[in-house]
Amino acid sequence: MHPYKNLPAKAFWRQFVSNTGWRELQLNSEPKFRLQASDRIATAGSCFAQHLTRYLKKSGIAPYVAETAHPLIAAYGGDVASYSQFSARYGNVYTTRQCLELFRQAFGLMPVIDDFVEEGGRCYDLVRPNILKEGFASLAEARADRAAHIACVRRMFETADVFIFTLGLTESWYHADKGHTYPVCPGTVHGEYQPEQHRFRNLSCAEVIEDLDCLISGLKAANPNLKIILTVSPVPLVATKTEKNVLVASQYSKSVLRAACGEVEARYEHVSYFPSFEIISHPASFGQYLESDLRGVTERGVSHVMGSFFASFYGELPQLPALEAAPVAAPSSELDVAKLLAVECEELFNEVIQ
Repeated sequence: MHPYKNLPAKAFWRQFVSNTGWRELQLNSEPKFRLQASDRIATAGSCFAQHLTRYLKKSGIAPYVAETAHPLIAAYGGDVASYSQFSARYGNVYTTRQCLELFRQAFGLMPVIDDFVEEGGRCYDLVRPNILKEGFASLAEARADRAAHIACVRRMFETADVFIFTLGLTESWYHADKGHTYPVCPGTVHGEYQPEQHRFRNLSCAEVIEDLDCLISGLKAANPNLKIILTVSPVPLVATKTEKNVLVASQYSKSVLRAACGEVEARYEHVSYFPSFEIISHPASFGQYLESDLRGVTERGVSHVMGSFFASFYGELPQLPALEAAPVAAPSSELDVAKLLAVECEELFNEVIQ
């Protein structure tokens, strides 16, 4: 008799992986809590997190939107798309440091970040460089919008029932003097890269864990009943600033994020992990969920992830899209993931096309 003798089939590679059809693998363990259709679900994270908002709507669940566009913006043909990507208009939040700073600004634990650039007579927020394609009319308008945005973020954190955070990257850029973190290096989307001010940082596992601990404890104080779901984006880096090749650098980044989530999730009863990363990248899938560039995730893969998420946290919902019916290739512009990511993922600006 030994400790492995009476373990369930899921504990053994041959029984759980080798002898199971790849579509039948149940990678999502029993969650610590269940969700209700009436729960206010707040979302933030990398590009991959945008799919959650899409699938909540398809499943008949309204995502929680704490920051909405003024009716006149839509009436006069303004850009309102960035209001529906996440629960507030922060754009992609790729790193734990970025998310922690967002929380700290919202609750007055650090000054509201003031980092804008004027280009072509328009003003852009370098912490949210892609939220408004045409930019703001003036610096005063940009600052007023940022102040209103931060107030909405605070309301979101205080009133949400669930916060889902998709961790995307460890590589990041920060301002040397002011200390704040950017979603992408200035000069890629907007602004001008200044080597003396714009510094590279690759977060360690210890730093990611510390960021998450600070964020979770802060959210607990602000909203004691808030449940948190952590997940890791399966989409690799588009480019790396480290001396490693992009594949090795990407593996480091995802490994750090996954390890940090595992350690942090084990500490808190109100924090649960969902395996988006594993569903797409596990060996038994044989890469069938990847686009031809071996980076982007097909709509079929997204559908599997989201179906597993709803089955895990909600149980059976009749409105869910059928996984087996999910198309291999996107049939319409709405489901064209490649275009979606190209438009809404600022990290793509890091790539230099030869």
